[in-house]
Amino acid sequence: MARWLIVGIGGATCSGKTTLSKKLHEFFKNSRLINQDSYFLSEDDPRHVHIPELNHHNWDILTSLDTSRMYADVLKILSGSNRSSSGANINSLNINKKIEETRVLILDGFLIFNDKPIAELCNLKYFLTLTKQQCWERRQQRVYDPPDVPGYFDKVIWPEYEKHLEEIKREDKINFIDGTMKQEEIFQRVLADISKAM
Repeated sequence: MARWLIVGIGGATCSGKTTLSKKLHEFFKNSRLINQDSYFLSEDDPRHVHIPELNHHNWDILTSLDTSRMYADVLKILSGSNRSSSGANINSLNINKKIEETRVLILDGFLIFNDKPIAELCNLKYFLTLTKQQCWERRQQRVYDPPDVPGYFDKVIWPEYEKHLEEIKREDKINFIDGTMKQEEIFQRVLADISKAM
């Protein structure tokens, strides 16, 4: 059975975490990538926290995600199963092949380090930061479904980011990286750490 090295990539919205995760996934041919965004609850799920003054759900808190399903999917990968709990095939390789080398599992998400069971699995942890202005400017270039309502960034996204960042700052094993650095520099830094850990 393969040894797994689990790399957590967290950060502010639009900080470059998914770009970094995809580059790592492409580089490590036998790696696996799980994106936390795939685990958002459906829009009509009654577990959402609704914000009456915005008439919009709060999509920027842990309870907007099916964290149990994500954790179960991670454990299935680690145990050698090729199916997610939703039945989707989440395996990029033939799992029956015996691979003796270290394999890399990349977990990408804006709240992965606030989700304690997931955070505790990570061998290497990286969090990409942005200032409020940088985050706002990048977010304006994206399309979201459902779309942000006016005031959502100032009322929800940024305050939640600051709150979640404060929670994880006490964690000494997280490497904080300036998300405005060149993508290649960030990639090379993380790649060097992974290579050492393997």
